[in-house]
Amino acid sequence: MKKTGLFAVLLAAALTTASFAGCLDKNSSSSSRVRQSSNIPTSIEAIGSNVVDGEMGKEVTENDTGFTLNSVISAKNSETGEQFIYMDITLRNNTDKQYTLSTLNNFYIELPDGSKAESDVRTQLYAKQNFNESKYYADPFDIPSNGQFSGVIGGIAVSGDASDFKLCFFPTGDNPRAKGTVIKYDITSGDIHAPAAEMLK
Repeated sequence: MKKTGLFAVLLAAALTTASFAGCLDKNSSSSSRVRQSSNIPTSIEAIGSNVVDGEMGKEVTENDTGFTLNSVISAKNSETGEQFIYMDITLRNNTDKQYTLSTLNNFYIELPDGSKAESDVRTQLYAKQNFNESKYYADPFDIPSNGQFSGVIGGIAVSGDASDFKLCFFPTGDNPRAKGTVIKYDITSGDIHAPAAEMLK
C-alpha cells in the first residue's frame, strides 16, 4: 500500500511538472508571436519628401502616372469673394490596374505664407450648378488601366486676391497613402483663367 501511495504521489508530481512546462512553452511562444507582430517598419517615406517641379502643359511621370496640368481655372464666389480654383488635367495610368483619385486626397494649394488650402465641398456644389457635365468631373474620378483621364476637376477655395501659389499633386497611383512624392507647380496670375464659354451650362 505504501508503494502504491508513493507511486501515486510521484505520478501526480510528474503530471504537474509536464503541465507547467507546457504552459511555459505556450506562453513563451505566444509572447514571441506578439513581439514579432508588433514590429513596425521604420522606413516609411515622409509625406512630400520627394518634391518634383512641374511645368504647365508638360507631362511629368512619377509612380507609373503621367500627369499634365493643362490650365488653372478660377471662378469667383460672389457671396464670399473667394476664388474657387479648378484644374484642367490629363492623367495617364501606365499600369494594368485601374485606380481612383480625388481632389481631397491628391491635390492641395500651398500659399506664400506656408499655409495650405485643400478640397472644399462648396466648390463641387458650385461646379455642379454652373459647369457643363461633359467637361467637369466631381470627386472621385477613375483612371482606367493603361489608359488616361482628361477633364476639369476640383476645387479648392482661396482668398479672392490670391494670385501666386503652388499647386501640388500627389501621384499616389493605386495606393492612396503613397504620398512620398509631390509634384509642385508655381502658379502666377498669368496662369489663372476664367472658365471658358464651352465649360459653362
